[in-house]
Amino acid sequence: MKTKPINFIILTFFFWTFSCNNPSTAEKSESNASQSHVKEQKSFQVTGSQQHIHQIINTLKISIPEIDLKGSKVLTDFYLARNYEPAWLSFAAIEDALSGLSKLEEDGLQPTDYYYDVLSEIFNTIKQAEIIDPVTFASFDVLMTESIIKAADHLISGKVDPVKLKRRWEIAVDNYQSRYPDPTKSLSDAISNASVSAELEMLKPTHYMYVGLKEKLKEFKTIQSNGGWMRISDGETLKQGAKGKRVLELRARLAATIDLFPAESINDSLYDTQLTESVSQFQKKYGIDVDGNVGKGTLYELNLPVDYRIDQIKANLERGRWVLYKIENKFIAVNIAGFELYFVDGEKELLTSAVMVGTDHTQTPIFKDVMKYIDINPTWTVPTSLNHTYIDKLKNNPSYLRDKNINVVTTGGAIVDIAGKDWVNYSASNFPYMFRQEPGPGNALGEMKFMFPNKFSVYLHDTPARNLFNKDIRAFSHGCIRTKEIYRLAELLLEPNNEGWSQEKIKKVVETRKTTTVVLKEQVPVLLLYWTAGIGFKGNFYFKPDIYERDKDLIDSLNKKSE
Repeated sequence: MKTKPINFIILTFFFWTFSCNNPSTAEKSESNASQSHVKEQKSFQVTGSQQHIHQIINTLKISIPEIDLKGSKVLTDFYLARNYEPAWLSFAAIEDALSGLSKLEEDGLQPTDYYYDVLSEIFNTIKQAEIIDPVTFASFDVLMTESIIKAADHLISGKVDPVKLKRRWEIAVDNYQSRYPDPTKSLSDAISNASVSAELEMLKPTHYMYVGLKEKLKEFKTIQSNGGWMRISDGETLKQGAKGKRVLELRARLAATIDLFPAESINDSLYDTQLTESVSQFQKKYGIDVDGNVGKGTLYELNLPVDYRIDQIKANLERGRWVLYKIENKFIAVNIAGFELYFVDGEKELLTSAVMVGTDHTQTPIFKDVMKYIDINPTWTVPTSLNHTYIDKLKNNPSYLRDKNINVVTTGGAIVDIAGKDWVNYSASNFPYMFRQEPGPGNALGEMKFMFPNKFSVYLHDTPARNLFNKDIRAFSHGCIRTKEIYRLAELLLEPNNEGWSQEKIKKVVETRKTTTVVLKEQVPVLLLYWTAGIGFKGNFYFKPDIYERDKDLIDSLNKKSE
């Protein structure tokens, strides 16, 4: 059903709530002084709304058309604690709260989700009324309270419940209890002090990622208000030396998002060296293979409309509300969409490393756990889902396992003598053993694996296929995170052990080809995250390809009217 305009709802509301209370024209002319006095008031003088508030809390029904209260324990406890007396009598408190709701747009949230337009209209109308209907005010008062509770909840936990998304986010979000031991008192104090907007601001993450994304949202909304950018025409790959209309379109597009070097003219139809550099910078910023040419992939990213980019920033602000409020001082974070690992300690980024993540069919999950130990010279147990592949290879090549440095082992780890075994009799369904690759140059896990035990059996590890780190899009694994800078990562993790674990010492252990497990004395949190728009440690803004197509589900949920 098509939603009626706000003005229609308000007019309908006030027609029946104030029709009996409006003075006649003659009465109005006799009460100019009274009206002037009303306008000078700083608070509402209301009687008789207490019983109506009580009824609203019991039924969750208010007299404002097309508004359904959600209700909550906090709402019920709040009015119970004040014996159902109205809370929103002070003009200053109301104006302050409405200001806080309007500013939620800066965080990628819609003020209309928190009834901002409806409440503003009602407030401006009843301010001018000589007689305030207690039923009307009860509805206004409860809706004001519900809107603030709802806004606070969305800033603390996010508007969208990540568990309900099709592709879940397995990191627990924050909640009211962790921020407010006594939420009803906190809300009451904020209303009394006209400081609701300040309280809402305090609930927002102050992490540089969140603050930077808010700035970029503002910038892209300005671009949107100026008409966005024109689409670049389809055609062959644009590269250095090209000339013509499409080059002019490219320059205009890059200039729209300040991705064209300042010295470059938007009126030059030649694809010169400087334009190549501008395109290369754009490709790096947007997570595209960097070659300085505008091929199919780069053209696609350039032509995505500003509305989509705004939605993308909003989606990542929501992810920020899920995870950035109380992030630990020292942690390892992997941006799956960005194919990068960061080791952060306070204000220092100790390490940035390229990583490979799972393919679209074997996606790396999003979760949080704690790094507990490192295996140097790890063995690799072949997943049972791949047993059929190895059995089939053995049927055709009995020396296959020897060539790959793989042993057949019992479930307890004992090596099985396979000489003379007839592999024709085995299949994945009746194979009683496991395949285990021993430490060595060809081991699938490389020289080290970094363990943060979890239900997904995902971990960080080295890889013998290190040439793949040269690719810009690095979704190659079966779900684990292949990490390029393993020696520096190991050195940083082992430093608190105070056992002299330099990179040289680690390399000497690797040379033994013997599996060595080192338990970490300091267990560092590991966050596997997914950011398609963000801010780097040095303040650089970036977009990344939505490799797992997670953005659409989140954007759709954000754009839906909040329940």
